[in-house]
Amino acid sequence: MRPRSLSRSIRRTFSSSLTALALVGGAAVLAPADAVAAGKLQPDLAVDLMMTDVLNPAEGETFNAEIDVRNYGAGGSDPVSVTVSVPSGLRTTSPSGTDSGWACAVASTTSYTCAYPELAAGGRAIRLHVPFVVAGATPGSAVPITTTIVPQRREANTDNNTGSVTVAISGTCVIRGTVWYDLDRDGQREEGEPAIAGGPDGVLNVRLGVRQGRAVGGGSAAVNPDGTWSITARTELLYSVWLEASGAYGRTVADVGDDATDSDMVTSYQFEPTLLVASGEFEAVHGGEYVVDAGLVPQS
Repeated sequence: MRPRSLSRSIRRTFSSSLTALALVGGAAVLAPADAVAAGKLQPDLAVDLMMTDVLNPAEGETFNAEIDVRNYGAGGSDPVSVTVSVPSGLRTTSPSGTDSGWACAVASTTSYTCAYPELAAGGRAIRLHVPFVVAGATPGSAVPITTTIVPQRREANTDNNTGSVTVAISGTCVIRGTVWYDLDRDGQREEGEPAIAGGPDGVLNVRLGVRQGRAVGGGSAAVNPDGTWSITARTELLYSVWLEASGAYGRTVADVGDDATDSDMVTSYQFEPTLLVASGEFEAVHGGEYVVDAGLVPQS
């Protein structure tokens, strides 16, 4: 016969084990020990993602920080409260409406406070959009924005309550070049080799290509009679120069010899009905000047 004291011990252990189980997504999982001790399952709120809707805003422009908050815990949360910093160089503006479920207010010159209803275990809040105006930030600088969750109750983990993103402040740069006729096809612009002017029989257009999503930039230029062109462009992003010319031309060899007099067009994309060529990518920063030349040869 089993002693009665041992039987009572087994029942107590079995009962305690049941209280440590929670049903999440249809599967039983073991809850954290401190949650069991507290008699309830705990939330785990996290700043899941931060980004900006514009990569390189400029002085006076408005952009949004986009913030995802999620509850990774096994228990529901109380109403969610977050603080979003407003660093030097940015200023607050009227926060967005409450149609997304978030309610935001300007707490001070250095922060917003935003609130959201309770999140069930595994729940994700609708994305939060917080507006900023660039005001006095140094062009070319990277300005950090931080979001911090203010816990309303004990959480299983607080290490993920903060997230951040940096936004690059756009300035201006000059991108220029010369288009010439490479008579000897050696990839070097030499004395006596003529310029190729703009027009239907020459260069149709020069433009800046931007590969990065959410970036603001680009521009285009006509080519002058002496083959030169110039664009003043926004910065803090990657550019390539695209040139479209008459189909009578082809691209000469690139990056051969002296960089000051070579051709920088490295890729041909089409030859008919017009020629389309492009340079490699380069990083444009505030105050920079970039020379991108193009040597063309007769189409063979």
